[in-house]
Amino acid sequence: MTRDAEWFTGSCRQFGKTVFGDRYGYVLWLGLLVTFGLYWRVGIFITDTYTTANALVAVSNGQLHITETPYTLTLGAQPGLHKSGGMLYGRNYGQILLAVPLVWALQALSVFITPRLLLLGLWSGTALAFVSHVSVLGQRHTDTAGRTVLWVGSGLVAVLFLTGALTATALPDTALPIAAFQISTMLAAATTGVVLYRLVGIWHDRPVALAAGVAIGIASSVGFWASLPKRHVLVGLLILTTVYLFARSRVAYADARFRRGLGFRAGAYVAAGLVTWTHAFEGFFLVVILAIVDLVTARRNSFIHLAVIGLALFLGSLPMLITNYLISGNPVKPPRLLSAVGGANVEFTPETGGDTGTGGGSGSGSTGGTGTGSDGGTGSDGGTGSDGGTGSDGGTGSDGGTGSDGGTGSDGGTGSDGGTPIITPALALFERIMESAAPAMVFVSDAVRLGVGVLTTPERLSQIFLRSGAAPRINYAPNSYEAIELTMVEAVPLFGAVAALPAVLVRSASRRIRQLGVRPSQYSPRTQTDMLVAALAAVFTLVYLSRLPLHTQLTVRYLLPTVPLIMYGLVRIPAVHETASDARWWLAGGYAVSTIGGLVLGLGVVAGLDLALGEAVQFHALLNLGGAVVCAGAVLGRTLAPDRVPSRVVVLGLALPAGLTTAYVLLSGLVYFQYGPFALDFIRVLMPHLPAV
Repeated sequence: MTRDAEWFTGSCRQFGKTVFGDRYGYVLWLGLLVTFGLYWRVGIFITDTYTTANALVAVSNGQLHITETPYTLTLGAQPGLHKSGGMLYGRNYGQILLAVPLVWALQALSVFITPRLLLLGLWSGTALAFVSHVSVLGQRHTDTAGRTVLWVGSGLVAVLFLTGALTATALPDTALPIAAFQISTMLAAATTGVVLYRLVGIWHDRPVALAAGVAIGIASSVGFWASLPKRHVLVGLLILTTVYLFARSRVAYADARFRRGLGFRAGAYVAAGLVTWTHAFEGFFLVVILAIVDLVTARRNSFIHLAVIGLALFLGSLPMLITNYLISGNPVKPPRLLSAVGGANVEFTPETGGDTGTGGGSGSGSTGGTGTGSDGGTGSDGGTGSDGGTGSDGGTGSDGGTGSDGGTGSDGGTGSDGGTPIITPALALFERIMESAAPAMVFVSDAVRLGVGVLTTPERLSQIFLRSGAAPRINYAPNSYEAIELTMVEAVPLFGAVAALPAVLVRSASRRIRQLGVRPSQYSPRTQTDMLVAALAAVFTLVYLSRLPLHTQLTVRYLLPTVPLIMYGLVRIPAVHETASDARWWLAGGYAVSTIGGLVLGLGVVAGLDLALGEAVQFHALLNLGGAVVCAGAVLGRTLAPDRVPSRVVVLGLALPAGLTTAYVLLSGLVYFQYGPFALDFIRVLMPHLPAV
């Protein structure tokens, strides 16, 4: 028995080390989860979630198709609903399958504990674990500090638990699948912070890595979407995991540990392949960019190595292939290529451009521009394009009885004259694959072409990246004419530091010119990783430019997977990581002060001026832009004149926008967007004392 217990304990420690790296990574993960829970509301924020939530209920009941709609009244009102073989299906099944075990766990525990107390208990247990591990880290400095953290933190958690338990309100059992869906997204967001911590930790010291992990979790738009079950957080996590495994493979190759390097290299392809299970379009671009950079920079491309990474890519894509086959009968035909309920397939139709469009926000078809309240509809389901729902469905849709869903025609195995030879199953499957791939490839090429076209329109780029306000391309009607959309810099003002990137690139280019004879495979692992990050960030931005801006971007959600990549690039700027290491306590103190100041200022302005929702959001937009300007000036000044700009000035310039972002993320969940009841009742008790929009 003792030996078994020791084996189990050792296995848990090894698993924890593999996932979190060290105790600091685990504390970061727990801390992010505790913070997400404070502004967690149980409900549906964006209309797209109705379909995925109903699909989650179906899958948790043991089926892929949707037969009941517990989260909406009519099937036709659900954007993103598709049909095949007379049955209705959702999409993003990779994201859905991740949440299914959580649904089962919550439903099983709810037999013994009421749902409200169950959520409170889960948060309180996580908070106690966080306090316990922080106290252990504190004991490394002084025993007194560790004991103080333990007693004060445990006491605070106990008070909050008792407050929530004594004031608990009813939460129906039907809310548990939604809660599980949100928990899965919070887990993905917290893990994104850990992966970035570990990735940055390969090149820089621990304080810099911890700062990066905290920043991506609660000082960026990832924190905004942490409790909102959209695919973007999960895709961002998998992309960042791909980069991390790629970096580890390059470090191993540089140390001549080729077997270890091959393992990490294969892991990168598995992670990239898994993206296709949630969104095949994004997975395609990830795999292509990874393959190009990997093959160009690899120190070994032998047949065995290529065979291993090919097998790894197949294994990563296998869940998607199986799911697609079960739904459409075609392993490479994802639900997004099926006919949409109520009209043509508008998912795979990029915005055709022009000044009169809405960037995909309204568009044609029954699913475009639907929605209620602040969510304002779908966004990804808007617009029309070149395929218009034709292609693999034979131009008639699933009701036409032709094409791949009808069982006849080119893939049916017979011809109209009855005299054609018998087609083998393998050939028939190949024809079905090519038939489905054609419209997808048209969409891919159009997305790139139209994205390049947007690069020539400075005004539109400004509305995506710099200042939104009342952008002329956005249809504000579904949002009650409230301007609640933020650009990339308004949502993540830390990205103001990117202003120093051209100067950094010029210096880097001058060094590369002196090394013209060096092949990419001989670059340092750090440089090779930077190349992959830059390529992924550029491509994932380019392919979505034609859909932006739109009325449900909120924080430019389509570009959310690039946020961890850009945050990594920001940390790689010497003026950032050097000063963050030198003046770490000034960074922490400045961040705390700016967060508190942002909360007080935001609440004061909302209460004093009696602002509406759109006015409050635009106040934060302007405030964050100011923080971005300060950040840009500090980092750029340090880059151009390092001797004249001290480290304290730079870290305070970084702390200001980070704290303002955290303040907005907290206020957005606590005050601004009220789409459902709070998961934790002690938060509900405190909220009446805060002003409302």
